[in-house]
Amino acid sequence: MKPGTGERRPPPRAPAGSLLLSETFVSLQGEGPSSGERAVFVRLAGCNLTCTWCDTRYSWDWDRYDPAVETSIVDPKLLAADLDRRAGPHTRLVVLTGGEPLLQQPAVVTLLTALRARRPDVRCEVETNGTVAPAEALVPLVYRFVVSPKLTHAGSAAARVRPQTLRALLDLPRSVLKIVLDGPGDLPQVASLAATARTTPDRIWLMPRATTTAELLIGMRTLAGLAVDNGFNLSGRTHILLWGDVRGR
Repeated sequence: MKPGTGERRPPPRAPAGSLLLSETFVSLQGEGPSSGERAVFVRLAGCNLTCTWCDTRYSWDWDRYDPAVETSIVDPKLLAADLDRRAGPHTRLVVLTGGEPLLQQPAVVTLLTALRARRPDVRCEVETNGTVAPAEALVPLVYRFVVSPKLTHAGSAAARVRPQTLRALLDLPRSVLKIVLDGPGDLPQVASLAATARTTPDRIWLMPRATTTAELLIGMRTLAGLAVDNGFNLSGRTHILLWGDVRGR
């Protein structure tokens, strides 16, 4: 809301060809198949879902956060140069996250094309909620789509699952599902998503919903048996274990 008015802030938009950026930082990938690898993170602003437990609301919730403070408009080619500098010679992973990064695909294509020209050795992972189909021009620029469809406890509308889009993403050979669970009771929803995406358990990472070390350890212990017994993978949140729930990690 605008302070003192009760009016909703209009969502910010970047001019054509530019990116609406939330933040960039260097850290360790804490989740999914690349867990533990040093990476440069690019968090784009804006999202088409409103998950109740989202821990990066500052990237999209303009009722709670001021976009004039939380976002910046950047030239994707200049951003590519900055990512190259921050990665250094030995980091080969860039992670695009959000928000929902696939809402800005034309400028993302420009970014990744420029980055590839500078650093053909760098892999790009895109973390997406699975509701926006990747553009044909984007697909060859992305090493892996890490797709996180939301379960009912996320509180978003029915549009949180779009079967055709999920299948298009999981048809790409390196794509995986990373699904946030509250506990064993969510397993039927995981099975349903796997069937919808037409994928197999070995391409699915179960991850507990947790923002503290205690919650994470309890959640991982709870889900570990389910993963072993059903052929899934288990994801932790290494950044939570190391630094807690802080920005830029």
